[in-house]
Amino acid sequence: MIQEIHRPGDPVADILFNWLPFLGMVALGVVGLVITARGYRHYLNSTYLKRAGRLGQARVTDKWVKKGHVGRDERNRTKPSKRHFLRFQLLDDPRAFSLKEVAPIDLWNAVEVGDMVDALYHPQRRLMRLAAWTNYSGTNAGAAQMAIGAVMLSAAVASVSEGAVSALRSPEQRIAGEKWVRSKAEVLNMGKPADPYLRMFAPGSRMIRVVFGDTHGGAFLGNERIIHVTPAEIETYDIDEGAILVAWMDPENEFNAVLDLEQRDTDLR
Repeated sequence: MIQEIHRPGDPVADILFNWLPFLGMVALGVVGLVITARGYRHYLNSTYLKRAGRLGQARVTDKWVKKGHVGRDERNRTKPSKRHFLRFQLLDDPRAFSLKEVAPIDLWNAVEVGDMVDALYHPQRRLMRLAAWTNYSGTNAGAAQMAIGAVMLSAAVASVSEGAVSALRSPEQRIAGEKWVRSKAEVLNMGKPADPYLRMFAPGSRMIRVVFGDTHGGAFLGNERIIHVTPAEIETYDIDEGAILVAWMDPENEFNAVLDLEQRDTDLR
């Protein structure tokens, strides 16, 4: 049952109340998939270098500290990153290629532009990295990326799957209490559900907005509710706008009510 009550078909309400969380989960899944793919590629490349890499010489062509950013409240200052980069060019391979990489701080401090550093490279796959890093640093980083991406992706899939399964089920069934009293419910209007899961996985579903109780005062104050109904229920019980159905209401709480789709409230019309 959709808890937010709004005019069926209101595009602003559709987005704010229903589509925004769904789109957020989709975005989370896409980001998780990208991170997982990047982590897998990093892990694979590091494995190739560890197993079949060659040790060679490379010349440092540039070194820098990654620039920081200027904060809104700190116009005159920057916050430099602690990531220290080297760009180096392989000399041992006639098809010389260059690479930039975060360098261990000790190595970064020890070399200048034009100095030589040891590099591990794979000539067939055009892969290279600084030999100063341990054999397992690259694979561990790739595995960590895959783990983070998998957590994000699984959270998104679980959330979307839960909503899809819920949409495929029949509408929620409730039972009136023994001391509940008979009242009426008038169908105000009908419309497509704003819930994206119902629209995608139960496209024939409809939402009916009903008002329970006596809207002109009396024992019960009227309360509006949006209720999910299936096409079979609409056809079987001939539900349409203006229909007056039977409702059972809790004497201790007029907002606790159950709609009886099977009966028309002809006596209370």
